[in-house]
Amino acid sequence: MTNTPSITFSNQQFAHEKHEGLVCVFMGATSGIGLATLGRLVTIVRSSTFYVLGRNPERYATELGDLRKMAPTCSIIFIEAQVALISSVDTACDHIKSSEGKVDIVCMSPGGMPFQGAVYTAEGLETSFAVSYYSRPRLVSNLLPLLCRSPSPRVLSILNGTKEKRIREDDVGLQNSWSIISLVNHSTLLTSLAFDHLAATAPGAREITFIHATPGFVNTGTARTRYPSRQKDGWLKWLLLTICQNVSGCIIVYFGMSIKEAGERQAYYLTCDQYTSGSWRTNKHNDLQPDSAALKDYKQRGWAEKAWEHTLVAWDRALATGGAVTRRDILLRQKLYFVLFVLANDLVHFLFSPVFPLQFLV
Repeated sequence: MTNTPSITFSNQQFAHEKHEGLVCVFMGATSGIGLATLGRLVTIVRSSTFYVLGRNPERYATELGDLRKMAPTCSIIFIEAQVALISSVDTACDHIKSSEGKVDIVCMSPGGMPFQGAVYTAEGLETSFAVSYYSRPRLVSNLLPLLCRSPSPRVLSILNGTKEKRIREDDVGLQNSWSIISLVNHSTLLTSLAFDHLAATAPGAREITFIHATPGFVNTGTARTRYPSRQKDGWLKWLLLTICQNVSGCIIVYFGMSIKEAGERQAYYLTCDQYTSGSWRTNKHNDLQPDSAALKDYKQRGWAEKAWEHTLVAWDRALATGGAVTRRDILLRQKLYFVLFVLANDLVHFLFSPVFPLQFLV
């Protein structure tokens, strides 16, 4: 187990070495563990560029201002992107590729526990599954040419490494068997298999360090999901989900790692020489772990390739189904729905008002 003082000391040593000119891409760093990791990393590098992918620049303005004060020599650039949409991730990557000649670090941490149930994007992917899995290897795959130009490239997916379990092999995309447990199991296994595939087969990727980390329970202090609805879910399901959500919240508050320590530990993955090139799984103490029994079995049966083929098909289907949907598109759509509702309501009142001659409808 790597204790916290050792990790803090290592990060401080890295800072004293005056690393400069890094290009770092963060997905999911607008709150929680991702933001804590970003906040720690900007204080231990100099004259570097950070790209932060997120939905709402206005809501992130305070955090962005704080980060720039913490790292006056660094350039911190916010890219508006809906990371649940493959097309939006592609657009963000195009922006980065047009501006940079290399990428040194990719850190991904979007997601939350979807107690509200399955919600689907305009591209047809379940939202939580998209941000936990599909969008992450898409970001990495798009940026591979730039990562290969870095002298020490690192890719970190903060999710559930070392916790790989068996999945529904007949329904890898969970079109017919979605549940919270299935979502966790599928996104966990697919991430590890995808990293193994990229590390072994992607051109130039043999020098990249891929880390699939589990942070354990972390008291982020932020709500990561919506509460269930009595109207939508029914009383019994609402009660069970509410109990589960509150119990898990209490566990995190009383037994979870502090957000500061979590940020320190995730930053350690991005700075420490302990992690060499290849694909690795680590526990909450930053220790490298052997493959789980389930992961070993899937790798022996060629599932790294099968999982990647599934991912490619899912990306193609998403791009064919949806297309880019910006926040402006959503706002315009909501306004249109409101106008149509008002018009329909006025029409109903007009048709069934006492003064309207109903015989003309016969």
